[in-house]
Amino acid sequence: MSVPRPDPILSLKKRLHEGSLHHGILLLGNNISGTEKAALVLTQELLSMDEEDSAHPDLFHLRPSGKARIITVEKTREIISVINRTSNQGGCKVAIVHEADRMRKEAANAFLKTLEEPPPDTFILLTSSRPYSLLATIRSRCLLVRLSKDDHQEQDAQWDEWEEEYRQWIHSLLDREKLKSDRVTPLFQAYGLASSLLDLINQKSDTLAKEAKAHSVAMEDKERDAYEAGLRRGVRSKILSRLADATRAVVVHSQNKPHLPQLGIKLSRVLHCLEKNTGLMEVNLKDEAAMEDFYLSSLRIWSAK
Repeated sequence: MSVPRPDPILSLKKRLHEGSLHHGILLLGNNISGTEKAALVLTQELLSMDEEDSAHPDLFHLRPSGKARIITVEKTREIISVINRTSNQGGCKVAIVHEADRMRKEAANAFLKTLEEPPPDTFILLTSSRPYSLLATIRSRCLLVRLSKDDHQEQDAQWDEWEEEYRQWIHSLLDREKLKSDRVTPLFQAYGLASSLLDLINQKSDTLAKEAKAHSVAMEDKERDAYEAGLRRGVRSKILSRLADATRAVVVHSQNKPHLPQLGIKLSRVLHCLEKNTGLMEVNLKDEAAMEDFYLSSLRIWSAK
């Protein structure tokens, strides 16, 4: 029987009350919304805030902004100046650096001294889903806290319906006799699958953004745009991971044992194509173009002799 993993935030709260909480904490999660929520919960404990509150005179935020979603050295110096002032409420101060991996090198270097020797009674919380994009010198000055991973296979009726259509589409491409009589329908289905998957990503991104607005502090327009772009990227990454799992499952559960080696080769090529297009989306290739390329390439691979 597996032993439940302790809640990392509860462990941090215990350290706080024992007087042993590190002043610099790097919260590592697999999505932006999860790390944001964890940072807020810990901040509420540090500043004795009510559970429904998300703003406090001694709480400061540093966020990515702009289309490039970066944390600039100018904004970094601004928050360094702010947290060096006296506490407004006479207690501790908290600075949250959201998506710290989006710091430019000069911004990270400007922040190092403050992170190493922060002002008295000041806690600096950094959040990230890509810790190895951070400077090693930043990571080494923080207590690294890995948050519990979300189960990406949670019950989701929309996803289940989409996955079943995707599975049937692959099976139809593997049916040589059926393909001989109808090569057009799978092509239209490929475009339909691409479109419906993007709709799923958009819907879930919009839902997360609305939830975030309900409890987040005011942001500048550029910060809000960057934050929502980050949320979408996290949702997309999660769904594409599920897409890869669903694709593997078709081959793993295939009853066509004599052709498993050939199916394995096709699977490898399809997953390589998905990985390539995922990487292109990360460098701003339009999602629509990347998904269409993936499904059309998949169609050719699965239907090949």
